[in-house]
Amino acid sequence: MPATKPALKHARATPPKSSFRLSPGPLHPALQPANDPLVCIELLPPNAPQIAESASGSTPAPGPFAFHDLATSGLSVKRAKQLLAAFEHIGLKDLLSVLGLSERTLQRADVKDKGLDTNASDRALRLMAVVAQATDVLGSRAAAERWLIAPAMGLDQRRPLDLLKTSDGTEMVKTLITRMDYGVYT
Repeated sequence: MPATKPALKHARATPPKSSFRLSPGPLHPALQPANDPLVCIELLPPNAPQIAESASGSTPAPGPFAFHDLATSGLSVKRAKQLLAAFEHIGLKDLLSVLGLSERTLQRADVKDKGLDTNASDRALRLMAVVAQATDVLGSRAAAERWLIAPAMGLDQRRPLDLLKTSDGTEMVKTLITRMDYGVYT
């Protein structure tokens, strides 16, 4: 008789990495800002076509580079403000710190109708990816936001939000969220 493989403890497949599509339309329920249907953020599997609307309003070709193209072309200040307005439990000062911006810099860019620079755009998009992943694992947007501002045992009692300032820190937070999804909290 052929040997049978032992049953897996956790039969769930690893969730695919998420990416975003920004376009006009209703928001993903987890990311719904206060009554603003202008920006649509929908989680897509990594192999799905992606469309990212840049600060200039042009649409890059769909494909695996759309997320990168949006970050490098610069997220518009209008879009960035809409994303920041979606947060109910995290203060503006903390969010701007994650983006590496001051409130005054954001105001000046808005007046000049400029887009955010590449680093701030990248940080904004990474923040939304982490929030979406945490929302999926924790069950609600509010729970995800509260988790981001509380010290985490698996991050040496650091706030996950503070680690989102760097790409290495973001990867540590995403890894912890994945571990939490599988029941490994430390």
